[in-house]
Amino acid sequence: MDKFGLAGAALASFALRRPVTIGMLFFSLLIMGLGASKLLPLEKFPGIDFPELYIQVPYPDATPAEVEKMITRPVEEALATMSGIKRMRSWSNENSAEISVRFNWEENIKAKSIEAREKIDAIRHLLPDDVERVMVYKFNLSDMPVFQLRLSSDRDISTSYDLLERNLKMPIERVKGVSRVELYGVQKKQISIRLHSDRIAALHINIGQLFQTLQSANFSMTGGQFFDLDQKITVNPSGEYQSIEEIRDLYITRNVRLSDIADVKFETPEALEGRHLDQTHAIGLNIFRESGANLVDVSEAVLEQIEIARNSTAFNGINVFVMDDEANSVTTSLNDLLMSGLIGAVLSVIVLYLFLRNIATTIVVVLSVPFAICITLACMYFLGYTLNILSLMGLMLAVGMLVDNAVVVTESIFQEREKTDDVQLATRKGVGLVSLAVIAGTATTAIVFLPNIVGVKAEITVFLEHVAVAICISLFASLLIAQTLIPLLSTKLKIKIKPKKAQAHWATRKYESTLRWILANQVKTGLIALVLLASTAIPMSQLKSDEDSNGEQGRLWLNYNIQGNYSLDEVEVAVAKMEAYLYANQDEFHIKQVYSYFRPGFATSGITLNDNLPMKLSDLKQKMKKDMPLLARAEPSFQWDSGTGGGVRVTLFGQSSETLMQIADQIVPVLASIDGFTDVKADIDSQDLEMQVRIDREMAFRYGLNTSEVANIVGTALRGTNLRTFRSDLEGEINIRLLFDESLQNSLEALKSLTILRDADKNVTLDMLATISVKPRLSQIQRSSRQTALGIGANLEDELTIGEAKMRIESLMQNISLPSGYRWSLEGSFQRQDEEESIMVTNMILAVIMIYIVMAALFESLLLPTSVLTSLIFSFTGVFWAFWFTGNSMTIMGMIGMLVLMGIVVNNGIVLVDRINQLVNSGRSISEATIEGCLGRVRPILMTVLTTVLGLVPLAFGDVSIGGDGPPYSPMAIAIIGGLLFSTVTSLFLVPLAYISLLKLRRNTHNMVLHSKQLVSKAIKAN
Repeated sequence: MDKFGLAGAALASFALRRPVTIGMLFFSLLIMGLGASKLLPLEKFPGIDFPELYIQVPYPDATPAEVEKMITRPVEEALATMSGIKRMRSWSNENSAEISVRFNWEENIKAKSIEAREKIDAIRHLLPDDVERVMVYKFNLSDMPVFQLRLSSDRDISTSYDLLERNLKMPIERVKGVSRVELYGVQKKQISIRLHSDRIAALHINIGQLFQTLQSANFSMTGGQFFDLDQKITVNPSGEYQSIEEIRDLYITRNVRLSDIADVKFETPEALEGRHLDQTHAIGLNIFRESGANLVDVSEAVLEQIEIARNSTAFNGINVFVMDDEANSVTTSLNDLLMSGLIGAVLSVIVLYLFLRNIATTIVVVLSVPFAICITLACMYFLGYTLNILSLMGLMLAVGMLVDNAVVVTESIFQEREKTDDVQLATRKGVGLVSLAVIAGTATTAIVFLPNIVGVKAEITVFLEHVAVAICISLFASLLIAQTLIPLLSTKLKIKIKPKKAQAHWATRKYESTLRWILANQVKTGLIALVLLASTAIPMSQLKSDEDSNGEQGRLWLNYNIQGNYSLDEVEVAVAKMEAYLYANQDEFHIKQVYSYFRPGFATSGITLNDNLPMKLSDLKQKMKKDMPLLARAEPSFQWDSGTGGGVRVTLFGQSSETLMQIADQIVPVLASIDGFTDVKADIDSQDLEMQVRIDREMAFRYGLNTSEVANIVGTALRGTNLRTFRSDLEGEINIRLLFDESLQNSLEALKSLTILRDADKNVTLDMLATISVKPRLSQIQRSSRQTALGIGANLEDELTIGEAKMRIESLMQNISLPSGYRWSLEGSFQRQDEEESIMVTNMILAVIMIYIVMAALFESLLLPTSVLTSLIFSFTGVFWAFWFTGNSMTIMGMIGMLVLMGIVVNNGIVLVDRINQLVNSGRSISEATIEGCLGRVRPILMTVLTTVLGLVPLAFGDVSIGGDGPPYSPMAIAIIGGLLFSTVTSLFLVPLAYISLLKLRRNTHNMVLHSKQLVSKAIKAN
């Protein structure tokens, strides 16, 4: 018995000597696991910090070209000096600059966030003076809202901010576990000071002095300390407004009050965006939870508050619709996983009973599952992990494997008990004989995940870490159970060992005869094996490579592609027309609800579909498109599938946005002609208009003005400016905004007549100082890697895979010549899939190397692990044939299945080779040891394989997906099942053959070396 056998026997002996200690240990672990199941935070995804920063610089009512020049480029240049940047993108809009910086996964994103703020602060003086703030965001999966509510009503609730805040927002904020609540689509009232430009001109008011007067009138400061009767009294001169009447009565000049030149009102600001739910005005509410709070508990508590609000009289006529409930999707996914796991566990128990034919023995083996899971939950809690769909996926994959060690150990113990009446001796010997096999099997299964944990980081490997932790802990827990608890229970339970039958089962006899034929006809068997291996080329040539489908199956998003920067009212007309069409065909299109969001120049509708859709999404899209109404200001199309990065996308790079638009106009119709491409369009259009005000510097100087003063007055006239807030006892902090009358925003003539300055006896108007013209402009300027860029995206029909789409685009783009300095690249799903596949292939190669290293170290041999790898090679043949028969494409989930498979399939070879090696070392001939070893281990191999396979059958043939709306588990399960079944059948015959062949090779090599030495020795003597 080797050192591993002695250690296993010693551990089993300790368990037999101290049954109460072992019992209490596992009982304690069981209690800890049950407690951890309640204490572990439940969430959809683990709180992973993505290595990406998002910088937003609000700058309202500007032009994209102005934003790009004055904000985007300086910020990009400052951030580009940071190390570890993988990709930088920016979007310059009319209201803001947005920069996305993606770092390598190895970077500390918290440190990078601080560094980015310092870099931007260093160039703050280069940014426009009226940039109020720069926001830097880090993205963490736990920062996603757990609830998205939509409120709608037949009555107008756009002015009901106080009602919603008091009756819904604030009660939800007080719920334990809720961090913050966002209320949008309804605005808090403000005090608006609307200046009348004609009155200002008539009363000779200097606008610059007016601004200064209003800014300084509302103040609060500390004036120092005053001492009276040995007491210190703080002096606080206060000039804050006490009422809206006080604002109206404010003197601007000696004889002019503010009310003489302006209307001061307490009003709701003009809406900048709108929402519809069920064709009525809607309001949005996002609810976020605290880090570490249990998702389901928070969800239930929030739903209680929502029901209270629904039942209150204040909410009469207001409908509350839960648009997205993370807890619901998580519980649905978890229930699907648990149900699949339960079905798989029941099937596994049935198989074990059919093999063991003893209820007590079956119970002993099955006990390893709940104990291992409880130990895993306890370890995850103490290690700081959470219970999420990824860790549960790991537990689900491990369920079928958790009985493997227990089966092998139990079978070995009972085989030894057939030879002796000493139960404890048989138990110790039985455990010792298979200790090396179970340790090696567990280690190789766990080691395949090591490259994903410590290797190159990417999204797929970061997520796999949480799967790996659950699998590895549970497997090592099952190993501990198999070495201690299983031997103990097998001796305590009164299990009668049936005497060995004189005649073996017909299946065993058939296996033995086939095995003897194989060993007698090694060359023929080798040729058959090579043919089987070569047959892999057939499914590989037919197999398609594709991205995992992870779009929301229950919701479609329709983009309106508004052709111009039309006003909110104009956009709403288009949205209302489309909604009327959808609701007119609600039953035909299987629509449950339609939610729309729109703002000037943009609109999108989320179409929630009924459950159990009776047709494909692609067919439903075509049906909706068929009679879709023609809209004068929009060209509706379905949103690109953008589960984790953005459909299929061709990105153009160059210097000029206008040239990129011209190139895109040529490429879009060509891409749209490709069979299987739909909704092909460029990211942006050039339909927006801008009013250019070019100030005559000489004229401005003549009147004692500079260009910035004129620009500030025009900016205030059109977009207003914020003053210091007004504090009310009832309403709290109220914004005060200085505006001009609305006629300036709606009339070009009124804007031209805007009085800039009163000079002597005449008014100096804007048209005297500037030339005003209206010209077209881009609605957005995009940049990627500090280059101007433009994306062209498309959706794919169900039949077209990512791999096929890539080949068609590449063959098409090769025939298109671009101007000098312009180029194209494939991004979106193409880039992401290439990166993930490259990493997975690399990690699988590393996993094979790690498996070999572990087996070589455990077997203390370089030759024996090579025979075990035979089962690994043939498992890939089974995977490809399984995908081909089931009609699946090779996806990342399938590659994950292959990775898990690699750690499982070598277990069969390890069990066989270890037993054969033991018999050879005991003095048996190689041939007889091989046959006896295989016959002695065929039962536990078949049991472990069938329990693993049946545990995954519900996932393979069900419709369970990650998170309820993510990639399906089926490709992963099919890969494991197909590879494991094929590998088992082949390894039962080919691993023994490989073992004998390698021993022959070693013997022949040894003889050849000896013969060579003898020849050399003779030659030396002859000389």
